[in-house]
Amino acid sequence: MQRWGKTPKGKIRWRCKYCATSATRKRKDNCEQARLSLFIKWLTSKDSLVDVAHDVGVSVQSIIKRFEPFWLTPPQPQITTNVRVLVLDGTSVVKRKLMLLIAGDGDQHIPIFWSDVHRECFDTWGTFLRYLLMCHIQPEYIVCDGQKGLLKAIREVYPDTKIQRCVIHIIRQSNRWLTKNPKTRAGRELLVLVKQLSQIQTKRQKRRWIRSFRYWCGRHDKFLKERSYGPTGRWWYTHRRLRATRSLIKNAIPDLFRHVSDPTVPKTSNHVEGGLNARL
Repeated sequence: MQRWGKTPKGKIRWRCKYCATSATRKRKDNCEQARLSLFIKWLTSKDSLVDVAHDVGVSVQSIIKRFEPFWLTPPQPQITTNVRVLVLDGTSVVKRKLMLLIAGDGDQHIPIFWSDVHRECFDTWGTFLRYLLMCHIQPEYIVCDGQKGLLKAIREVYPDTKIQRCVIHIIRQSNRWLTKNPKTRAGRELLVLVKQLSQIQTKRQKRRWIRSFRYWCGRHDKFLKERSYGPTGRWWYTHRRLRATRSLIKNAIPDLFRHVSDPTVPKTSNHVEGGLNARL
């Protein structure tokens, strides 16, 4: 074989001097590695299949065919035992059918374990955490969104581990209940306090915010106890969403400011959701 110029794509062409045929050499290992790298790049980015196909210079059908073998061998988690901050979160893959529970290293910002379950509850989180405990993972902190089943499982499996509630989840849920333009004065005042949560960084700011929240609770206590009555005499609290927001924040306060005492502890669990396949 002798060198015989290059192809239009720039690859070296080889020619046999006996049969006069030409061809390019391919190494299967390099081809597979290149396809795997392309697959991972697409999987962990926002590019669509059309974008990837355009960059490579092939059709979308060709890209789908190249990626097909990799779906049959999904990535396996690589558990590391030296985890100081464990970040836990669950994300819905197929609504009401399939959930993905994810555990990430809060210091390295990488996923260390994941599991697909039918729903997010105490049983599934308990099994998930007991497996991590069996793998000798003993975190000092656990960052989570405060899902009831998850909190119960943490207290059972890791009773001595400190919990950091996700500040962003608290803010989102509070905004959902209060709305952007609360109708009541109490709602508008509480919304201001909720917006300040993400800005708390020092112990002084923490103490000042807690005092402001407790003052708000005492000031509007009578207002929050107002009742509404139906035709049958059945009653309910008039400002239920406002009361729900108060309870949400009040119950979260003991575990809401761990990041103030230890700035290395993340105050949100959102980053773990993007550590794996965002498309899932």
